[in-house]
Amino acid sequence: MKRKKNEDIEKDIRRKVEEKYEERTGLIAHLVAYLIVNLMLWAIFLFNAGSFPWPLFVTGGWGIGMISHFLSYHNEHGAGAEKREAAIAAEVERKYRLARMRAEADHGLVYESADDDDADVYELDNYEPRRLRLTHDGELAEVDTVDEERADQASSRP
Repeated sequence: MKRKKNEDIEKDIRRKVEEKYEERTGLIAHLVAYLIVNLMLWAIFLFNAGSFPWPLFVTGGWGIGMISHFLSYHNEHGAGAEKREAAIAAEVERKYRLARMRAEADHGLVYESADDDDADVYELDNYEPRRLRLTHDGELAEVDTVDEERADQASSRP
């Protein structure tokens, strides 16, 4: 996998920032149009002394679209995007730790809590990897490096 050059990274960052400001400009333009048109419609209604408040339909329908546009901006570029990214990062970290624990458990590593820590929960950072082997009588025993060297020497002999 190739690494990105600094110029490419800067271009990506600039593109994302420009996109955010374009979306913000679009949202503000939409809001201004919404306010101006609705003010005109309500003024026409009030000056004609109508009996049924027909501008309610325009204000309500367009208001739903305005709220949808705001929520879209908020979730893609505003504080909602930051919260979503933080939640995703936390979930990825949790899944990564779980996968590491499973992989290390499959390879015979044992987790032990630190001596200075009185917690009942085993933390991933506080483990001592130990290799275990099955003895001839069916018990689990720790594999010493000396045992490994002997086994390697015995297996390499003809």
